[in-house]
Amino acid sequence: MPSIREVGLLADVTLRKSQAGRVTAVFDSSFYAVFGGEWICVGLPHIGSGPLHVVCESRPHAWPQSENAITLDGFALSLDGMPFATLEGASVWQPERLEDWTLADLQRGVGAASALWRGEPSGSGLAAAGCVPFPAGLSRLMSAARPAVAALDRILAQACAGRDASPEDEILLNTLIGLGPGLTPSGDDLLGGALIALASLDLLDVRDKLWSVCSDKLDRTTDISALHLRTAARGYGAASLHDAIHATIGGDVSRLPDFLNAVSTIGHSSGRDSYAGALIALRAAERHFSREDTRTWGFAEA
Repeated sequence: MPSIREVGLLADVTLRKSQAGRVTAVFDSSFYAVFGGEWICVGLPHIGSGPLHVVCESRPHAWPQSENAITLDGFALSLDGMPFATLEGASVWQPERLEDWTLADLQRGVGAASALWRGEPSGSGLAAAGCVPFPAGLSRLMSAARPAVAALDRILAQACAGRDASPEDEILLNTLIGLGPGLTPSGDDLLGGALIALASLDLLDVRDKLWSVCSDKLDRTTDISALHLRTAARGYGAASLHDAIHATIGGDVSRLPDFLNAVSTIGHSSGRDSYAGALIALRAAERHFSREDTRTWGFAEA
């Protein structure tokens, strides 16, 4: 029976609580299943590490169909009663906690990321939202998103100062949800990246203010994208996105190019869209920290 080499921390919790589920969506190299109302994503190694991921060492002989029953008996994962893979020996992935960082680190990282980041204005996705200034010749999607991206920046500035978003900005921000094609639309990925970056900075009040604006609008997008947004609101996303965000916050400019390249391989544009959202949030935090007494924010003083 093929082995599962790694289980994400949220998938691990789900499988410990419930041993019977159902396959809900099937793709060439991954599938989603629901156990007791909680989702996991089972896939081949190239899906990488993530909070919901159950990563197989190799492709199992059987591959599911939607609505197949999936069960866990001890370490054995089965589909409609047929052996699928074993979890024996699987490690549990979780993002490393970001250690002490300084405002100077954040400024150095954001500066390096801003210099490296390219938006591909005519391409798909919203990577250009992470550029300052926006590149010329924006795509239709980016042009449509531009007012909402500006609203996101204002909402983050207000939240960092402890203030609520304006009703007008709330309406604009929520136009991002479900914006763009694909399983996880670009607007959702952008918001998810911002939420994860705020959690990485330990700005949980700011994250919660942002989430409160959009959390009741998830019916505008796909079930799978809503799942990933809820996961981002808890502070979790793909491992390579965490690597890029942590390198930016910590000013690890020597490794940042490799991490940004890795982010760019996530999905069609999901990784780039997510990091663009993270970069918007990190810039907002940098501006705020630069105006505040850094001792009030819980990071290391230079």
